[in-house]
Amino acid sequence: MYNKALIILSFVEKIDVSHLNAISSISDYIICADGGVDIAKTYGIMPDCVIGDFDSTINSNRLDCLYITLPSEKDFTDTEAAINHAIELGIRDITVYGGIGGRLDHTLGNVGLLEKYLGKLDHLEFMDEKNSMQLLDGESCSTTILTPISNYRFFSLVSLDSAADGISITGAKYNLDNASISRASTLCISNEIILNQAHISVHKGKVLLMRSAD
Repeated sequence: MYNKALIILSFVEKIDVSHLNAISSISDYIICADGGVDIAKTYGIMPDCVIGDFDSTINSNRLDCLYITLPSEKDFTDTEAAINHAIELGIRDITVYGGIGGRLDHTLGNVGLLEKYLGKLDHLEFMDEKNSMQLLDGESCSTTILTPISNYRFFSLVSLDSAADGISITGAKYNLDNASISRASTLCISNEIILNQAHISVHKGKVLLMRSAD
């Protein structure tokens, strides 16, 4: 039984080897989506599975692990296929390394994946060296605690619903008490953790939490 999965994607803007190794060391199942296998090979990470249509890597010199080949023309991305594979194994805690920088269409598609799998997973997060993003939901996640780890000192909140209610923030440069934010609001852009912990509470609505290193 696996508990925590790491999915390595091919489009990663910048790689900090120590950060990547730290994430992989606490993951008991590692999936490389398509060209993510080249990153794994470069930094000596052995995946448990490689999945994709292999349009961004050379499908040769295979590693000694499970390979799942997808058709080049399909109705989902390699990232979504990797998430589904982890879910099929009963994994409910998934970190995706990559998928934020690079092509904007893939980034926005990954925001959609956060919403699609909300409630089906205990944790789903996309991250790289500069940013991370996850989805908070008032129905399933009342309070989230942030610490300034990995230099992710800055954070922003954006509502994915027409409005999100009961937003409270403490331990930050700009605190809030039971506020409402609309989808078009920039009220919660570029906040900063100033204490050892910052607390974010969401009473109602889906809120995209983005953390940044600078």
